[in-house]
Amino acid sequence: MKIEPMLAKLESLDVNLEGVWISEPKYDGERILAEAKDKKIGLWTRRHVQVSRKFPEVVTALLKVEGDDWVLDGELTVTGGFRQLLKRNVEDKTKIKILSQKIPSTYHVFDVLRWEGVDITTQPLKERKKVLLAHIKPSNRIKVMPFRLVTNIDVEKHFREYLNQGYEGTILKNVFSPYEAGKRTGQWIKIKRDETVDVNIIGATRSTGSIPFGALLMEKDGKYFGKVGTGYSSAEQKFIMKILQENPSPPTIPLPRDVASEVLITSLPIPAEIRVNEIYKGSPRAPVWVRFRWG
Repeated sequence: MKIEPMLAKLESLDVNLEGVWISEPKYDGERILAEAKDKKIGLWTRRHVQVSRKFPEVVTALLKVEGDDWVLDGELTVTGGFRQLLKRNVEDKTKIKILSQKIPSTYHVFDVLRWEGVDITTQPLKERKKVLLAHIKPSNRIKVMPFRLVTNIDVEKHFREYLNQGYEGTILKNVFSPYEAGKRTGQWIKIKRDETVDVNIIGATRSTGSIPFGALLMEKDGKYFGKVGTGYSSAEQKFIMKILQENPSPPTIPLPRDVASEVLITSLPIPAEIRVNEIYKGSPRAPVWVRFRWG
């Protein structure tokens, strides 16, 4: 399945909402499109990677959803957040079975693109939500993401409440918005913790030891944004390197001469999130890796 998920535009708390909007919590998981076709379930990442076999507990739950020709959009999570979810990235059948019981995942559905074989992406969000509420029956492994009406006055209130509940922030959506696959139109908005910054990872430098790489190269707004060399574990480094190797590309932007001489691999821009103390003269101070940003 090659459908691109609709994307949310990053905004601040003083965003001005015109029209009717809803708010949803922002989860610390991975964006997943789920498809039912011919009595089979497919789980697809934003990079179009099929991960159904890695999450058998979710597949089993989705097989109980009525209808046999639909596409859902949602967030896959486990207790402990994205770093715990990385532990589910295994190929061995025995390990998959053990981890599905030890670190079970939950699929939080927030949109539907196709129902009973009919493409409904052009219908407004409020109608697509009605389809979800009418047909998705919550279980231990499947949830319909909660949402509520929001106004300009409520944005900060909702945001703070979501943070206090352990979420990463909030997603705001225009209730009349169609589902525009692969686009970041501003009809969906995300507001996150102030200390995190969205960047693109465009490669990595060589390591002086036995670890996979030294630091990750960052791009922001079409310009080189420095390197991030802390915040990831040894296991995460291997996972990150695997992602870079799956997306090889010549440098997509000019690199400083001293950085270019250190390059181990360059890749297509991959959305990610870092934490910084501050941004000074266009460069991050003390950047720390947080995660790839699939949603």
